[in-house]
Amino acid sequence: MKSRTNNKPYEIDASQIKGKATKVIIPRTIQELKEAVKTNPKITIRGSGTGLVGGAVPQNDVVIDTSALNRIGELDKQRRTVEVEAGVILDELNNYLERFGLEFPVNPSSHSIASIGGMIATDAVGSRAVKYGNTSKWIQWIEIVDNKGDQEKKGITELSDYTGMEGITGIIVKANLKLVEKKERTADLIEKDNLNEIIELTRELKRNAEVSMIEFIDKTISQWLNLNEKYHLIVEYESDKGQLKNKEYEKILTQRDKIYPILAQKGYTKIEDPKLLLDRIENILQWLELNKIPVFGHLGVGILHPCFQKQQEKLIPEMMKIVKKSSGSISGEHGIGLEKKQYIEPNDKKILINIKKRTDSLNKFNSGKII
Repeated sequence: MKSRTNNKPYEIDASQIKGKATKVIIPRTIQELKEAVKTNPKITIRGSGTGLVGGAVPQNDVVIDTSALNRIGELDKQRRTVEVEAGVILDELNNYLERFGLEFPVNPSSHSIASIGGMIATDAVGSRAVKYGNTSKWIQWIEIVDNKGDQEKKGITELSDYTGMEGITGIIVKANLKLVEKKERTADLIEKDNLNEIIELTRELKRNAEVSMIEFIDKTISQWLNLNEKYHLIVEYESDKGQLKNKEYEKILTQRDKIYPILAQKGYTKIEDPKLLLDRIENILQWLELNKIPVFGHLGVGILHPCFQKQQEKLIPEMMKIVKKSSGSISGEHGIGLEKKQYIEPNDKKILINIKKRTDSLNKFNSGKII
């Protein structure tokens, strides 16, 4: 088992919220992780540190870094399942599976560095959500380490205690994932002059079984990507229907993945992820445009990514009120972490507290997060 002498890199995640780590432990095996859990009273769990809400930021805790638990285990080609440890990186998994004509279909923008454990803990969505949904849909079982250091397998009926719970209930160490055949994909880049046209087209595209991605880009971001000053949709097909194929197809997906880094370089460092029904999304998009807040997102499932400059962050509570008034969710895929606790509804908080008490009565894991 390795320990780090320099804790500073572990005191922030992609949110840039600063915390305090008393020690950093990097277990090389699940057994070493179990020993670390038994001997430490307060633990923050860290995968790749890609979280955007401070979920991996320690609050004067010991950090357990699961990145060395990166073994890919048994692949069942006939049943299309694979066993992986929590530290396996999504792109590395899909590169391995490609030789067998298989893939794990959930596709967050951070796919090159996202760990499977982190994806399960946040119930990651990604750009292909319109066809494949959340990570939890693709799990057969997980193995977790509880607050006593015991390892347990959790099946379908118990997954909700751990998927999307951001590590507050236990440490995910292993998972059996469901896979799909790797598809040949193409895409279209569609531009429209007004939001209503975009929303109506999205509604139509969602009925097409070949469509796996409907990504929205507003007029401002379109300009920064050297596109026309119009609203754009990136539409991916699991067929040859799209006009963009091969290298052109790869290029447009690469452009999509670079949107947030481009925005961050321009000072729009604060990214949010509200989720709304398509019928109720036009008002929030108009409000964002009125306030000069650039936005992109997974329009097929109603997840938006408005990005704020520092001086615009005072507008976030107002945005959250609009989201709630529209019966939307304050988080579609990033989670709650430290950042969004203030926006959780009281009844939802009570449910989370009860799950926490039942699964982590010692309050050992990720204290201060979500609740």
